[in-house]
Amino acid sequence: MKQEEKNLPLSMVALIFGGLSIVLAFARHLVSLALVLGLLALLFGLWGDRRQAKHLLRYTGASIKRSQWGMKLGAFGTLCSLAMWFLWATNALL
Repeated sequence: MKQEEKNLPLSMVALIFGGLSIVLAFARHLVSLALVLGLLALLFGLWGDRRQAKHLLRYTGASIKRSQWGMKLGAFGTLCSLAMWFLWATNALL
């Protein structure tokens, strides 16, 4: 019996949160939101990778790539938001 391929859960959410975290990191009052979205993108991506390895279900290649890109964008967005948070906190950008 052939198993049907499914989309990896939360892969699109991880991609969107990762992309938004980069954009929001450069808005002065939304740096903390960018940090939260970046961390959530990382968490959802790691959860998807763990789920893929743990279960025998087959997931589509597109959903796996979305999840991986979401993790990469989330990591970059988290780093950007931390850097901008530091710059705003030290008044370097006044």
